[in-house]
Amino acid sequence: MTTFLFAYLSVIVFLFGGCIGSFLNVCIYRMPLAGRSVLRPTFSFCFSCGNTLAWYDNLPLISYLWLWGRCRQCGAVYSSRYFWIELMTAALYAALFWFYGPSLTFLT
Repeated sequence: MTTFLFAYLSVIVFLFGGCIGSFLNVCIYRMPLAGRSVLRPTFSFCFSCGNTLAWYDNLPLISYLWLWGRCRQCGAVYSSRYFWIELMTAALYAALFWFYGPSLTFLT
């Protein structure tokens, strides 16, 4: 495998890990709350003003950095926990990919 292809796949795996981290944040927030489901509501929202977040406000890591951890509508500050969970999950996926490479061992 060429170095370019390995680097490209590493970025893809990192981004995928960020998406998994974003879903873990949904689970961490909604599961302990009575009456909240991971599946409903199907959209993300600001905890302060209740506005639905647009797709571009929901990109793992990028949106948090672009908006400085704030809601685009009301300016409420989001916890940095969301950013760190997404970053650590993405980094873990990338590290496992670098260690195991593109193999079945990495996928399991």
